[in-house]
Amino acid sequence: MENRGIERRLQAAIEAARLAGALLVAGPSDGLRTESKGKSDFVTAMDLASEQLVKSYLHERFPKDNFLGEETGYECHGDGGTWVIDPIDGTTNYIHGLFGYTISIAYEETSPEPLLGVVYVPEIQELFHAIQGGGAFCQGVAIRCSEESVPGDAVAIVSPPMRYPARMSRYFNLYEDICPLVGELRDYGSAALHMCLVAAGRAEAFIEFGLKYHDIAAGTVILKEAGGRMAPIEQHTEGWTGDIIATNEQLHQWFTERTWHHY
Repeated sequence: MENRGIERRLQAAIEAARLAGALLVAGPSDGLRTESKGKSDFVTAMDLASEQLVKSYLHERFPKDNFLGEETGYECHGDGGTWVIDPIDGTTNYIHGLFGYTISIAYEETSPEPLLGVVYVPEIQELFHAIQGGGAFCQGVAIRCSEESVPGDAVAIVSPPMRYPARMSRYFNLYEDICPLVGELRDYGSAALHMCLVAAGRAEAFIEFGLKYHDIAAGTVILKEAGGRMAPIEQHTEGWTGDIIATNEQLHQWFTERTWHHY
């Protein structure tokens, strides 16, 4: 895609994310209606409202673009690319009034190869964005992954697979092997935010099983443009996998070696 087209889409995605963020912060006027999609997986009326706002805003400006939304699935409108939308990544945080929920918007012409990503943290009005080949930014300022190379000084975000109890044994094996050797552990409840924290050099690694594409499509662009790397948890996996390791460059080999020997 020619640069002007992708720049226009980036600006539209930023505007849509901010509008959806204002909607979420204002909260529902009729109470927070909540339904369960499965274990530790919820959808609220605000998820649907946020997704509809983002789609409507982008569709008005790019009527031939298509959509892949967490809540409403795939919508085909023409021969444009596809917007990948997570209207609230971290819905449990939102329901419980906890910090860390985000709005994640990516755009791609070939899946799974997003060309731009926007992740917005409404509570603190912090916005991350990136275009493939154009660098990564937070609040308009360029960001890079950290240069930390010592595992014992690293911050690792290691999120349990709460939606997939059958994977807990795999998780605990990794936890027992990796976590005592790193400096600190964190988990904020939003995979999109976790990717951005590694991209901004605030953490060195993020590991999670069972992610969906919409969870990290935008974060993938931001991480890679900030100099980060990604790999599947299980070695020799081909194609898209929701079991990922995201790290800075210096610690990528250390983390992958420690996870891959399990498989």
